Amino acid sequence: MKMIRTVLGDIGREALGHTQCHEHIFIERGRSAEVSSALLIDDLQKSTDELALYKSAGGCAVVDAQPVMAGRMADWLIAASRASGVHIVASTGFHKTVFYYDDSYIFSLKEEQIAQLYIDEITKGMEDTGVCAGLIKTAVDTGGIFTDALYEKLHTAAAEAQMETGAPLMCHIEPGADAAEVADFYLGKGVAADRLWLAHLDRARFDPTYHRDILSREVYLEYDTIARPRYHSDRDECRLIAEMLASGYEDQLLLGLDTTRARLKSYGAETGLDYILETFLPLLTEGGATQAQCRKLTVENPGRALLINL
Repeated sequence: MKMIRTVLGDIGREALGHTQCHEHIFIERGRSAEVSSALLIDDLQKSTDELALYKSAGGCAVVDAQPVMAGRMADWLIAASRASGVHIVASTGFHKTVFYYDDSYIFSLKEEQIAQLYIDEITKGMEDTGVCAGLIKTAVDTGGIFTDALYEKLHTAAAEAQMETGAPLMCHIEPGADAAEVADFYLGKGVAADRLWLAHLDRARFDPTYHRDILSREVYLEYDTIARPRYHSDRDECRLIAEMLASGYEDQLLLGLDTTRARLKSYGAETGLDYILETFLPLLTEGGATQAQCRKLTVENPGRALLINL
């Protein structure tokens, strides 16, 4: 049976509703916050309030993209989901190596041990919560998967875990990295195209021709450069999405905000989790997207992309 694995249990895709596929609800104090103060999201009440705001705007579910041992707060994800009524899909996997201390598991464990950690988090539970992750998060830095032996080990372990569990696999694409290399690596390992998401390509390489080339591999692109004027305007984002829709890729696009402390209203920011619902989707329809297409990007596509064959 194919189900979506949330922190409050497994649900069917029909229960998902509007879903933002790359957010950060909590990040505990640690290496990430040392790299950037915006990567400290550590107030249970504020994050719960943010989820409640999102729900009041029509939001139903989010993917929390903070992986294991990189600041993820699994117990608080459970509490916030229960209190707010918003479904949360938690992530196992790994982030860029800059977000880890030198004594992290990513440096010391062997490939097969790392793969088993991810498998266990999806099938048995995260840490001591007894609650399972529903997605494998990965990342490439500017040099890509083959930057060094460490990154190759981590990505190979993630591919093994994906093949064992059937869980969706998301990869953070850093500017300068080649998304085609990432897609071809995972597809070459046997990961099915409809299990693979590539994130941030709308800011990593804002090139519609390149995006169409990646989408021709039948993978998902997760766009989240929304309300980020230092990269480009929302209207430019809408034009990019419109090009992908016109090219026939409406079934392969996902949306998110990639939230940080600086992008959550409950932490004092102007942008909040409700921004896509309240501001961006109206702008997208104004730019020519139909209501049916918007529903695909926010409801139907996440409902397929998050499925695990249990």
